[in-house]
Amino acid sequence: MSIQAEKLTDEELEAFFAEGEYEDTEENRQLIKVLDEASKETVNLIIDKMMVVIDLVSGQPLYNYQKPFARRILESLILNDGELITALFSRQSGKSETVANTVAAVMIMFPVLAKVYPNLLGDFAKGVWVGAFAPVDEQADTLYGRIVSRLTGDGAIALMQDPDINDGIKAKGRTVTLKSGSLVRRQTCHPRATIEGRTYHLVLIDEAQGADDTMVDKSITPMMASTNGTMVMTGTPTFQKNVFYKTIQQNKAKQLERGKKQLHFEADYKMASKENARYALHCKKRMESMGFDSDEFKLAYRLIWILEAGMFTTSERILELADKSMSVQKAWFRSPVVVGIDPARKQDSTIVTVIWVDWDHPDEFGFYEHRILNWLDLGHIKNWETQYHRIVEFLRNYNVLKIAVDGAGVGDAVAERLQILMPHVQVEAMPSDRATQSKRWKHLYQLLERGKLIIPGQAKTRELRTWQRFKHELENLQLDYKGPYMLAEAPNESGAHDDYCDSLALGCILTTEDHEMPEVEVSHDIFSR
Repeated sequence: MSIQAEKLTDEELEAFFAEGEYEDTEENRQLIKVLDEASKETVNLIIDKMMVVIDLVSGQPLYNYQKPFARRILESLILNDGELITALFSRQSGKSETVANTVAAVMIMFPVLAKVYPNLLGDFAKGVWVGAFAPVDEQADTLYGRIVSRLTGDGAIALMQDPDINDGIKAKGRTVTLKSGSLVRRQTCHPRATIEGRTYHLVLIDEAQGADDTMVDKSITPMMASTNGTMVMTGTPTFQKNVFYKTIQQNKAKQLERGKKQLHFEADYKMASKENARYALHCKKRMESMGFDSDEFKLAYRLIWILEAGMFTTSERILELADKSMSVQKAWFRSPVVVGIDPARKQDSTIVTVIWVDWDHPDEFGFYEHRILNWLDLGHIKNWETQYHRIVEFLRNYNVLKIAVDGAGVGDAVAERLQILMPHVQVEAMPSDRATQSKRWKHLYQLLERGKLIIPGQAKTRELRTWQRFKHELENLQLDYKGPYMLAEAPNESGAHDDYCDSLALGCILTTEDHEMPEVEVSHDIFSR
C-alpha cells in the first residue's frame, strides 16, 4: 500500500497498520505525513511553482542551462539534505543572476509555503536566512546587490503585495530583512576578516575560486550546523587548486554513485552562446582579442583549470612517472645513493628520502635519472634522540654517498649530530635562503619535466601510507614566484604539508654540477620485479 496520508481514509490507515509491518504509534502516523509531503511528486510540484515565481521576480525567464542549477538549490532547501552544491559557469553567463533570482523567490515564498507544508518547510516559517559571501567585500556586494535588486524590483513588490503573502522590505543596509523574517546578509570570507557567529539556512559563496579554505571550513560551514543548511559555491577556474576546485572534484565523484543527485553544474561559453545570441557575439570578440588557446580565454570561457601554471606538477604527471614494475627498495648497496632529510618543524614530520641515481648515464644537458628507493616518515616520533637513531638504523641499509639536511630551524643541529653518528658519509646542512631554495625547486621541476624522476609504482607500493602521502603532497604543491626566485610550498590550508617534497628536492640537488660526482657503473632495468 502506498504511504500517502492524503489518500488514506481512516479505515485504510487502520488497515495499513494492521498489516503488522509498522507499529501504530503517533510518531509513525506523523512520519507518514512527512513521507507524503516529501514524496517526489510533492517536491517537484513545489519546485515547478517556484520556477514560475523565479521568472516573475526576475522579469526574464532563466535559460535552459540555468534551470537545473536553480531547481537543485530549491530541492536541497526543500529536502533539507544539507548538500554543498557547486556551479562553474563561464564569465557573464548568468551564474550570479541564477542564484540571485532563486534566492529572492525563496525568501518571499518559503515562509508562505511553510503554512501549507508545515512538516516539509516548517523550518522556514519565520523566514529564510541567507548569507552572501565572497573573498572580498566588493565581490560580496555584487551578489548581494543583485539579490536586493530582485527583492526591490517591480515583480517582487507586486508579489509581496498579494494579500495571501503580505510581505515587504522591513530593513535595508548590509542586511536586508523582510517582514516575514527572511533576510540576506553580505559578508566576506577573506582570511583576515572577522566573521560574527550567525545562523543560516543557505550560504552563498560567489567567486569561490578565491575563497580561503580555512575560512570556509572553520568559520562559514558551522553557521549552518543547527539548520543542516545548504551551501552554494559559484565561480570560474584559476591557476591553483583550492577549496572550490576540491569541492568540485568531490561532487563529480559523489554524483557518479548510484542514487546520488547532481551536485555540480557547468555551463561553458558554447552552452551559453546557443541560447543567447548577444553572448555568442561577445565570446566571438573575446576569442579574437584573447586567442582561443590563451590562458585568459581558457579560464574565463572554456572553464579549463590551468593548474600547470600555479601548481608544481599534476597528478597525471606523477602517475606517468610511476614505474609499475618497481617497488620500494628496503636495501641498496650496488651503487651510491643520495638522501634528503627535512627535519620536523611544529606540526610537520621529519621525512627521509633515499634516491638512486644513474651516475653513469647523464643526458646531453647533464641531467641524471633519479629513482626514489624509499621513504622514512618519523611523524609519530617527536623525541629527537629517538629520531636520530631511527634515521641511522634506516640508512644502514643503503650505500649512502651524501645527505642533504634542510638547515632551517633545527636543521644545522640535526646535520651536525648525523655527521657524528655517520662519519663515513658527507652530511650537508643546506641553506634556506630564497636563492638556494629556488635552485633546489628549479632542479626538481626540471627533473619532473624531463622524465628524469622515477617513482616506484608497483600495485602494493601504491597502497603504502608513505607513497600515498608523497603523492598527495606533490600533486598539491603550489608554485610561488618571489621576484626572480621560483619557490614551492604547501597550500595555505589546515593539514597541508610539503615535507616529502622538501626532502626529495634536498636529495636531488646533490646531483647537480655544484657537487662532486662519483665514478661508478650501473646496469639498467635493475628495479623490475
